[in-house]
Amino acid sequence: MAKQQEKETFGSRLKTIGLAIKFTAKRDKWFLPLEAAAILLPFVLVTALVIFARFSLFLYVSALFVALLAGMIVLNVRTSKVVNQEAVGKPGAAYALIDGMRGWHVTPGVAAISETQMVHRAVGKPGVVLLAEGGGKARKLLNQEKKRISRVVGSTPIYTFMVGESGSDDFSVTEVRKRLQKLPRNIDSKGANHVAKRLDALGMGMAIPKGPIPTSANAGKGARRAMLRGR
Repeated sequence: MAKQQEKETFGSRLKTIGLAIKFTAKRDKWFLPLEAAAILLPFVLVTALVIFARFSLFLYVSALFVALLAGMIVLNVRTSKVVNQEAVGKPGAAYALIDGMRGWHVTPGVAAISETQMVHRAVGKPGVVLLAEGGGKARKLLNQEKKRISRVVGSTPIYTFMVGESGSDDFSVTEVRKRLQKLPRNIDSKGANHVAKRLDALGMGMAIPKGPIPTSANAGKGARRAMLRGR
């Protein structure tokens, strides 16, 4: 069933940010130095202004907000890079990277012939997006799924993409979020909700084999949610 973004409390937000920091620091040797520089630099600049230009001490309040913003930006960029790198070549990676995107109803494995060849579905303002991964027979599966749902969605646009690292794929898994965000807006939120419900009622195509999404993909998904909710 399609998953929508869940509301987060302030406490859970801090917890997921902590997860993102831990996840990224283990995999990116430049993360902590860059994060420290981003947070400390505003205070260094303000200190210089206070000492040499006799600016008001209240400028430290502005420095605090700038430091927090800079720290979040660095965390966002470095976490995104690490998660994308971790996702390459992992089954289920396309779903793991788009799950939780605001404004999208994401359903994993709406059709599959193996744990590595499957189709995921995302419904949003652009319409319906089908993402196939695994190459080979997955392209045929993608076309079959498009045909299966076309009678249900009516005139709503259906976009189909092969996601992977081979030359025959439409784009790399690292680009999946960017590609979805760049699609034109064809319907409103109410229309997207209606289409998602109709597709949920239709059910699955070829059943997905039992088995979890890889651990690395799940870990990356949790870390990425911390920074990318609301984008």
